[in-house]
Amino acid sequence: MMHWAPVARLAVVALAAGLSFPAARADAQQGSASEIKPPFKLVWGETSDRLERLVSAAGGKVVGRRMSRGNREAIDVEGLLQDGLKKTVFYCNQGILTGVELQYQSEAWGEDDYNGIMGKLRRRCSEVYGEGTQIVRKSEPVGVSRVMQTVTGYRWTINSTSLQLIYFSASDAKNTYRTVSLHYSAF
Repeated sequence: MMHWAPVARLAVVALAAGLSFPAARADAQQGSASEIKPPFKLVWGETSDRLERLVSAAGGKVVGRRMSRGNREAIDVEGLLQDGLKKTVFYCNQGILTGVELQYQSEAWGEDDYNGIMGKLRRRCSEVYGEGTQIVRKSEPVGVSRVMQTVTGYRWTINSTSLQLIYFSASDAKNTYRTVSLHYSAF
């Protein structure tokens, strides 16, 4: 399979079929949530030290650290047990949790599986947070190799928090890379 790292950086993440939706507060289900909570029962402002202890206790492993856009530290984690969860990225600004990215994918999933996952997640997010806004929907060839790139995304915003659901696909005649991701942010 072709290495899609440059293209994958453009991807935003999502969930897979059969996955449980991250727990939402009861008031969010009533449409009166004051914010969108991060997954895994975390809270915004969690310290990176405590976050690492929680990740380790949950069976996850920090596999990398890097600086990300906006001068945030990105902590790459693998091994958190959830069907289809390939990678989790925790974003910290000055040692404080400000974002979480859940990246779901499987080589066993086809295009119909990813479309089903997107539809299911969009409905669930809309049930919990109200109707989302479509932020992108495009499919076009890119680059010299004319790789076909498809991006579809939705956003929910409550006060100073947001959740984005993104489907990303890049394919040529021989290779395909797909991912669905959820991006939780406090800003």
